[in-house]
Amino acid sequence: MDLGLKGKVVLCMASAAGLGKGIATEMAREGARVMLSGRNAERLAAAQADIEQETGSRPAVFLCDVNKAEDIQALVAHTVQTLGDIYALVNMGPGPRPGPFDSFDDAAWTGAFEMCLLSYIRTIRAVLPSMRRLGGGRILNSTSSSVKDCLDNLILSNTMRMGVVGMSKTLAKEVGRDNILVNVIGPGRISTQRITSLNTMRAEKAGLSVEEYEKEDLKSFPMGRYGTVDEYGRLAAFLCSEANTYISGQTILADGAMTGAY
Repeated sequence: MDLGLKGKVVLCMASAAGLGKGIATEMAREGARVMLSGRNAERLAAAQADIEQETGSRPAVFLCDVNKAEDIQALVAHTVQTLGDIYALVNMGPGPRPGPFDSFDDAAWTGAFEMCLLSYIRTIRAVLPSMRRLGGGRILNSTSSSVKDCLDNLILSNTMRMGVVGMSKTLAKEVGRDNILVNVIGPGRISTQRITSLNTMRAEKAGLSVEEYEKEDLKSFPMGRYGTVDEYGRLAAFLCSEANTYISGQTILADGAMTGAY
């Protein structure tokens, strides 16, 4: 299937590693003109080199801290100036730290809001004029499987991710007539550094080694394995593509049937 992404400008937030890098790699493989962004120049440069080696397409890069409104504005302006109007935006951000309700003060809640919800809102606001000039576009907001099934010890993430879902559903109705499709995707257990960190914490709490914990953990997975960043990236590429013409306002998980909720 031709996804129709060749030559399209795709802005991938927080894409120097993990799921964001996986999505950017798939976009580049489809021939999109990709802008990578992140806070660490060395990791961005490494991601740029990796993606070029794997796909033959060299993405552009720009330093951006998603917690800073001025960085987001500069990133979007630079993308438009150097690559052209933005066809697709993939919103991505690091997850807030785990912990129970009583462990977080106002500063922690405010930080989680700014990183996991407000940054998405700011970036969407910045790219909408560009998409409208093109006569349409795609907005994809990456969250977590927690939007379908609450995850223990992740109250900050659970709360903010649901805010992204509500915002996206409403926005999809508002911009539909502009031919802009808005969707949410969420990973189940995908093999990334974030999962390694969480599994290490969970293993320590259970008095197990990480290997022992993961062996037991995988017994409950229908497919018997964690997902890959490539699998997540392919879902993102389809939803952002011209092959998707009528899926909007939806929340779709890549979880290998892990989540029990409908």
